[in-house]
Amino acid sequence: MTNLDYICAKIGQNLIVKADENIFRKALGILQEDGVYAMFLWLEKEDSKIRKKLNNLLNENEITSKLLSDSKSFPDDFKGFCEKLQEVAKDIDKLLFLKKILERTLTYALYHAKIKEEENVGKN
Repeated sequence: MTNLDYICAKIGQNLIVKADENIFRKALGILQEDGVYAMFLWLEKEDSKIRKKLNNLLNENEITSKLLSDSKSFPDDFKGFCEKLQEVAKDIDKLLFLKKILERTLTYALYHAKIKEEENVGKN
């Protein structure tokens, strides 16, 4: 059995490029209020690096196999990514699974960013 929480924690930690908890907080809010597609649209505009790192999460074998029927990966280019996202959205169970995985990952990233920010404040 795969520990998906471990994968979310690993990717969440790797999302931290700079200590900016604000972007994770906003992405999480958009995800919860407006949905998966809206969050990815916003991230593509605000910080496409984070969107691409979340793409790495979705391309983990254990997750891809649960989301995509053809078991191919989510492409890096945004148009292709959106097409795969639409495929997932056709199945409500897959969409809810995806949302749960993203919420968990962004929550971990938010806490990592908060810790990093506090460490930076402590150094000054």
